[in-house]
Amino acid sequence: MQKLDDIKKIEKLDPEDMYHKIIHLPEHILNAYQNPQIHLPSSFGKLNPKKIKRIVICGMGGSAISADIAKAAFGNLIPVEVVKDYNIPFLNEETLVITISYSGNTEETLSCLRQAIEKTDFIAAITSGGTVKKLVDEKYCWLELPIGLPPRSAIGHLFFSLVKLLETFAIIPSQELVVKQIVADLIKKAGAISVNTPTEENIAKTAAIAIKGKIPIIYSSSPSLAPLAYRWKCQINENAKYPAFWHYFPEMNHNESEGWEAKNFGDRFIPIVLSRMNEEENYKKRIRAFKKIFGKIDVKYLEYFVEGDSLIEEIFSLIYLGDMISFYLAILQEVNPTTIEFINFLKKEISE
Repeated sequence: MQKLDDIKKIEKLDPEDMYHKIIHLPEHILNAYQNPQIHLPSSFGKLNPKKIKRIVICGMGGSAISADIAKAAFGNLIPVEVVKDYNIPFLNEETLVITISYSGNTEETLSCLRQAIEKTDFIAAITSGGTVKKLVDEKYCWLELPIGLPPRSAIGHLFFSLVKLLETFAIIPSQELVVKQIVADLIKKAGAISVNTPTEENIAKTAAIAIKGKIPIIYSSSPSLAPLAYRWKCQINENAKYPAFWHYFPEMNHNESEGWEAKNFGDRFIPIVLSRMNEEENYKKRIRAFKKIFGKIDVKYLEYFVEGDSLIEEIFSLIYLGDMISFYLAILQEVNPTTIEFINFLKKEISE
């Protein structure tokens, strides 16, 4: 029996059941969008959203990836800046500041929230509670998240709560049809990547096997898919306790591509290209050229293609696969995909 087909072994390594937290992504998305727990203060009706000229979204780690996706998806409608730090570089009264913290106690995000309170009336938050809730409840608009999930496995709740929030401020049009399509597409994909599907028929399991023993370097075919490559990297880091790196076309052609000229390193890395079948020719020609380098140095690579008509559909079509690959890689590594010992160690060290 293949290691990844041993259900009892998987259950033993996954006592907190990260598997079902990942595989239930379609349900999380639907619940977040259709049943949002929105808290509006009595003063909300006095705000004029037309005065909002830019958006700053503040968050860290698993809570911040939603901000990256939102910037890529909606940055053409209004300037969007993502802040993963203690300070917002520029802030005025025409700025909508959205703070995202699953726990509600992320110190960098709290720092940004306190700065925002001093500068603008346009403030919103997405959280399950904590200090963020205390600061915004009955004063500003906020969306309440369900408790009990690691932030990285709450992306369905986090991102689509952010979508509802942007709709509430009349920043973006309704995404109802997009959400329905995403959920339908992901449900179709679930069976093919589930633990019950044998390794030889399971694209996520075979990918994890190909990655094991090598360091993945994940490339997106264009800047718009960069949040997807970054998500894959972070999920492999946190779930599998495994190093991974990322970059995107065309920028990587101007620096990182030269790194592959190093001798005796080829068998230590595995490139993974995340792309569109109908990618713009400007990007396609660069990817084709880069693949020729892999041929010259005899490096095998993996390639996966997004699906969907909108950027959000595209990104979530491969987030699902990437999350499951990271889970199966954790099983191959014989580590618990939920625990984050080094992150918790750092938090403890910093707090002392």
